[in-house]
Amino acid sequence: MSNKKIRQKYFVSRDLRISIALIILWSLLVTAFFTYLAKELGEKIGHGTLLFIIVMLGYVVIVVALTMLFSHRLIGPFQRLKTEIRLIIAGEYKRRLGVRKNDDLYIRSFINEVNKILSELERLHNYREDVVRHIDSELMTFITLIEEGDQSKEKLREAALAFHKKIKSLEQG
Repeated sequence: MSNKKIRQKYFVSRDLRISIALIILWSLLVTAFFTYLAKELGEKIGHGTLLFIIVMLGYVVIVVALTMLFSHRLIGPFQRLKTEIRLIIAGEYKRRLGVRKNDDLYIRSFINEVNKILSELERLHNYREDVVRHIDSELMTFITLIEEGDQSKEKLREAALAFHKKIKSLEQG
């Protein structure tokens, strides 16, 4: 067993920290505002069961509204992104994942990273198509020479070497 020391990262990415800070800030502001309203309402109607019910319903509405709002901002884009990814898998390699202005900052930075991967995937796909096209062309030339039948071994050898050279050049470029 090695005594390798694993360094823990206590601070996550800046974008995620900003997103979480905004969620907490909005939650605190809305709760503080409602608490102020509840206090004012308590002075007008008095303390009792009615005030308790109004305050509890108010907090339930706040929790539900904030949950829906933030889950929509954080989770909402993923359904759209799943659809776009399915199109890419189906062969639309030029397609990129889109971000909207109101998408969460962390999701936007994540999508930018995924789009870099998609660019590399498109490049590799185009390279593969180019290799297949070149190999197919060279094989057809080689097959034509073989089918003509009256080719010398030297001419077949030259065609095979040219084919080999073409494959090597594709490998490097």
